[in-house]
Amino acid sequence: MAGLLQLAAWGWIRHLGDLSQHVEQLWWCLLPILVGYGLGAWALRLGQIPRAAWIIGGVAIVARLLLLDSTPSLSDDIYRYLWDGRVQEAGLNPYGQAPAAEDLSPMHDDDWAKINHPELVTVYPPVAQWFFHLVRRLAPGVTGMKTALVLCDLLLILVLWDWLGARGQDRRRVLVYAWHPLPVLEIAGNGHVDVLGILCLCIALLWLHGGRRHAAALALTAAVLSKIIPLLCIGAFWRQLATTGSASTSKWKRCWSSLNPRPRLTLLWVPVLVFFAYLPFVQAGATMWTGLSAYASKWRFNDSAYGLIYKLLSDPKPGWQWDDEALLAARWVGLGMVALIIAWSAVRSRDPAAACAAVFGAQLLLAPTVHPWYVLWVLPFLVLRSCPAWMTFSWSVLLAYDVLGAYRSSGIWQESTSIRLLEYGPVYLLLLLPLWRRLHGGSRNGARVPTSTT
Repeated sequence: MAGLLQLAAWGWIRHLGDLSQHVEQLWWCLLPILVGYGLGAWALRLGQIPRAAWIIGGVAIVARLLLLDSTPSLSDDIYRYLWDGRVQEAGLNPYGQAPAAEDLSPMHDDDWAKINHPELVTVYPPVAQWFFHLVRRLAPGVTGMKTALVLCDLLLILVLWDWLGARGQDRRRVLVYAWHPLPVLEIAGNGHVDVLGILCLCIALLWLHGGRRHAAALALTAAVLSKIIPLLCIGAFWRQLATTGSASTSKWKRCWSSLNPRPRLTLLWVPVLVFFAYLPFVQAGATMWTGLSAYASKWRFNDSAYGLIYKLLSDPKPGWQWDDEALLAARWVGLGMVALIIAWSAVRSRDPAAACAAVFGAQLLLAPTVHPWYVLWVLPFLVLRSCPAWMTFSWSVLLAYDVLGAYRSSGIWQESTSIRLLEYGPVYLLLLLPLWRRLHGGSRNGARVPTSTT
């Protein structure tokens, strides 16, 4: 019944058509999906469900098929993927010129008109580019690209299934990802390439768990070359590749073990292969980094902690709504804080999956731009370990699409403060709740007279 409830809601979402014009209806449709999601998780916790794996997989596949041939309406990123594939098929460098370049005008078609920021060079790394090119050759068009990405998504579910078993956890927990609406909307519906990087990263972590160091490093490199963000996981891999010592090992030897580079030499695959992957594109020169530079320095949407840092640093000129220097400084502050968390994970966290989840979560809170599909990077880790704060955010982040309604009708991009509070407020409360409990419990226990436990 839980699965049927989900599928009925997905059928109604398919019926809505252009979701950017029906954002509120989309939110209402998510309610029965949430109920079905909760009922499915509850049923699995109660006991054995006959053919649970088949039910979980069947519902996941059908939900994705319902949106597979729909037109992406909440994001237009897929049209950039299609363009990059066409450019490579023509024997051109995707980093060489922006889609709006006059030299490329003979290649302009209806899909070209839907590319966002055609004045900028592509930001997607080489493995993503090769993926776009391959899909272009095998199945050109929006549905072909989404089909390839959905196949990556379904493969990711299988990887999570295997990973759960390798960790000695209940494999049926894969439902946490398989039935979640975010992958269905953002991969089957909108067609985001993030799933390719997430798949490679999860394979890397699975192989790392199994002691396959070189294979894990190669998969991590593929993840970085699909989307740059997996670089944040270097600290988690560094910690896991440490040599282990006995309980009697001295403090200094344990310290050296945490810093010793020798057992981490396999990570050299990452910079070496990244260098060789970009080598075929270097004739583009400095142009190849202009798109990424513009994104890193100019983009801002749906931020939380970053916005507070900016407010503290900003001193906007009269008549201006922003301060460019403060926006850049806030980026550096946020990046510095993420770097500290990466360093902490490299030293303290023994579970690389937990370390990756912590780093990705911190990055989401400190980033100047947080699109809903960015939360896909956290979602697989919720399969392995529950976290109410990030589970809440994986649903509430869809409120960010509220901005599209007015933008489609009036052309004005105006974010709502109330929507932002609804989206982030519960997340911060849930993140701070354990700290409050610890402090409250500590002060209460501190007033008691210690007693012997022997």
